[in-house]
Amino acid sequence: MRYSGSKKRFMKDLLPILMKGTKKDTLFIDAFGGGMNVVSQVPLKNKIAIELNSYIVSLWKDLQKCGDISEVVPQEISEEEYYILKQRYIDNDTKGIESLIGYVGSACSYGGAWWNGYAKFNPKKNENHIKEAFNGLKKHINGFLNFSETKFFNNSYLNIEEIIKEQGYKPQDVVIYCDPPYASTKKYESDFNHNEFWEWCREMSKKGYKVYISEYIAPSDFRCIWKKEKKDGMGTTATGNRQKTKIEKLFKYKG
Repeated sequence: MRYSGSKKRFMKDLLPILMKGTKKDTLFIDAFGGGMNVVSQVPLKNKIAIELNSYIVSLWKDLQKCGDISEVVPQEISEEEYYILKQRYIDNDTKGIESLIGYVGSACSYGGAWWNGYAKFNPKKNENHIKEAFNGLKKHINGFLNFSETKFFNNSYLNIEEIIKEQGYKPQDVVIYCDPPYASTKKYESDFNHNEFWEWCREMSKKGYKVYISEYIAPSDFRCIWKKEKKDGMGTTATGNRQKTKIEKLFKYKG
């Protein structure tokens, strides 16, 4: 699904690392599920996706229940409809349309970023972003490994250990992948506690959980185990500077 910060393009590289040492009964947890572009490609039956945005979780749960995605989301969304729905979201008038809000707010927005403006048709490239969003989601669902068995939770990464214990797993049998809001990304500058997140990663790693983190930068006690250059789609950093390329990295606690 079109979603800001999606790791879909990197899964060919990331998947072998994330799956190293796993067994058929290993529990995989995507701590920041979002568009589910990572957890969807993990070939394990025991999978959990955590997402703080309740509208996104509603979308995935409803897609899981339906036989055709058109039962949950429309093939077309006009610009007028987009902004009507955005206003309903702002006014907290979303009862009964939670899944629609989740889909339109992300997949139908510019760059897949939450209510970042209507993704208009691009005549220069003949790109119909709304049509691509629908078809892309349909393809995504068809290729989502063990979709019916995947569990979706509307929760914070901070409560993952509680969820793991409820599921009856031990630390050595759990892989946790984290794709948090990046510290260098302007739009998350004030609403995500990065220091708290890295401390949580330390503690979970010390307890025996296999914790992997995607980021551009990390504290010195985390080592980079993979990196790859990427073109920057959005291009704005926390300082307001434009960047054409960035280095995507995967980290693990050194201890």
